[in-house]
Amino acid sequence: MCLRNLSVYIHLMLLACCIATDCGPRLKYAWGDALQGSDCPGPDGNPYPRHLVNRAVKTGPWGQTRQGRSAKTLDPALMRRALLDAHQGYAEGSAKVENGNRTGRGISMPSLTPAHTSSCGGARLCRSRYNTTAPMYGVSLTSGQPVTIVQKFPDLLQQVVFEVCESSECSLVRGSCTQTYIPYLFLVLPLGPVTLTGQDYVLVESGCVCRPDPMP
Repeated sequence: MCLRNLSVYIHLMLLACCIATDCGPRLKYAWGDALQGSDCPGPDGNPYPRHLVNRAVKTGPWGQTRQGRSAKTLDPALMRRALLDAHQGYAEGSAKVENGNRTGRGISMPSLTPAHTSSCGGARLCRSRYNTTAPMYGVSLTSGQPVTIVQKFPDLLQQVVFEVCESSECSLVRGSCTQTYIPYLFLVLPLGPVTLTGQDYVLVESGCVCRPDPMP
């Protein structure tokens, strides 16, 4: 009996690990990644509500607007590369302004599995990694409640770049590395008092800055 309970426990732990792996990057206020095509469970443990998303895309306040457009859907892979290139260009531009040279570079060829690495923040003193994600769930910045982020591959894929700290202490100077965030406006469900237009803000990791320790 004990062995059976132990085997069930191990199975559940392995299943939980697999789900966590398939869900993509777990950010502080967002999780799941539609780019990986997973059915990451939501905060209530239920699978991603694709039937509600499909219905909203057709009948929602922003879905009706999209139906009137004849523009061709952009390949998600091209959008991903454009986002990474833009982020890398911004990081390198900041490095030139701060240091007069290029100190941190991302990998030029994007891949879904490995994240890109760079040095960022303050005087480029904190190491960080960045990549793209199409989060499936988030925490509303306005209400503090969980929301489902609308992701319909490949027709309506809301991709963003995230950048998270890889070090807790600054290099070269004494100080701590602090995570920064930026609010992204997503199309979300459910519609409610805060999200009557189907849009809401979710914080996404945006960089890592060095906070020098005060002088003694």
